[in-house]
This record gives sequence, C-alpha cells and structure tokens, in this order.
Amino acid sequence: MILAKVLARVVSSAKSDRLPHRAMLSVEPLTGFGDGTPLIAIDSVQAGPGDTVLILQEGTGARQALFEEPKDPLPAQTVIVGIVDDIQYYT
Repeated sequence: MILAKVLARVVSSAKSDRLPHRAMLSVEPLTGFGDGTPLIAIDSVQAGPGDTVLILQEGTGARQALFEEPKDPLPAQTVIVGIVDDIQYYT
C-alpha cells in the first residue's frame, strides 16, 4: 500500500476496452512511500486533485477493488482504493 497525493485527472480520447470505465488520475507518492515519481492510477473511490489517497499496486486486492470477479485480468498497475482523511504520526 502506498500513500499518495492526487495531482490531476488524466483524460484520454481512447483507451483499451479491458480497462474499467473509471477515471484515471495522476498521483505522486508521499515521502517514504516511493521515489516521488508520479504514477497513473485507476480511481475506484471518486478522488480528486489535492486528495491524499491510498493506492494498491497489482495483485488480488487491486482487482477486487475494481471487479466483481477478482480473477478478471487487471490491465493496469495501480488502483486508488481509499481517500485518507487524516494521518497521525506516533513517536
């Protein structure tokens, strides 16, 4: 799981029929959750620019977030599965 900030919505005039009919968003992993390289993620929770989100990369969890049948192939690597309301750090 990765925490990331939504940068923008990605608009395409054509995409694979195998992709679910969901928005695609550009997200940037927060410090400590990757190298900061922006990713494109399929949105399953109606997130928007500026939101902090929880994303999954590949695997059964990502497929379950998008499909009724988790054995369906997922032609994408990253899926947004939650919007984060607050982060509390403990020392």
